Amino acid sequence: MKTIGLGVLLCCCSGLSQEGVAQDTLPTETRIVVESGGWQLVGDLLLPASGRPSPAVLLLNKADGDRTVYEELARALAARDIASLRLDLRGHGESTNLGRFVPGEHERSPLIWDSEVDVTAAHEYLRSHPRIDGNRIGIVGGSYSGEEMAEAGREQGYAQAYVALSPGSFSETSILAIDPSNIPWLFIVSNNERFLREITASVREHSRTVEVVIVPGTEHATNILVAHPDMAERIAVWLTQRLRN
Repeated sequence: MKTIGLGVLLCCCSGLSQEGVAQDTLPTETRIVVESGGWQLVGDLLLPASGRPSPAVLLLNKADGDRTVYEELARALAARDIASLRLDLRGHGESTNLGRFVPGEHERSPLIWDSEVDVTAAHEYLRSHPRIDGNRIGIVGGSYSGEEMAEAGREQGYAQAYVALSPGSFSETSILAIDPSNIPWLFIVSNNERFLREITASVREHSRTVEVVIVPGTEHATNILVAHPDMAERIAVWLTQRLRN
């Protein structure tokens, strides 16, 4: 395990110097592997300083993306005593033991559309972890993984909260399941993502509970986090409110 720099912030908040804090009271980050149908899914598990079981959030990449974009959000969650697992889904990042996703092949690639089982495997990993409260888990997805996490929820059981960043492939089935699930959803899209306007309108039409945030620009999915540095904090606050209940 390695201790990340967030421990300095926690030391300041507690009124103790870094030298005065025991090593096991600092947030810890571990590289882990989740098995899913022969795939070895690589991720970074960040556990907060508290030794008691904490809520957790699963963070999923966009197509042709990887888990590194979520580092700031993971730290914002840890500062609120919430664990996180930044995961590379099959064919992305370091999760390429059976192949690598090639942009432009998404219409037919199983490296995109079979990933719901990866979401379930990672969800179950978190539920079984001794340092995590399995009844308080949220999931964040970007682009295609927004639909994959919704499909996993319908088929294998929902998490406690969801954040979808530009879910361009979000299906009508997933939209119609939002309110009956009684699970809170937050949609975040850029105002000039033209191909998402129809999905955003449909979500608003068919759901009374979903929250939609529209930010300036054209950035897609996790690129929104890069273009709007404050968004990680806003998402962390939203998830904290839902997972603390």
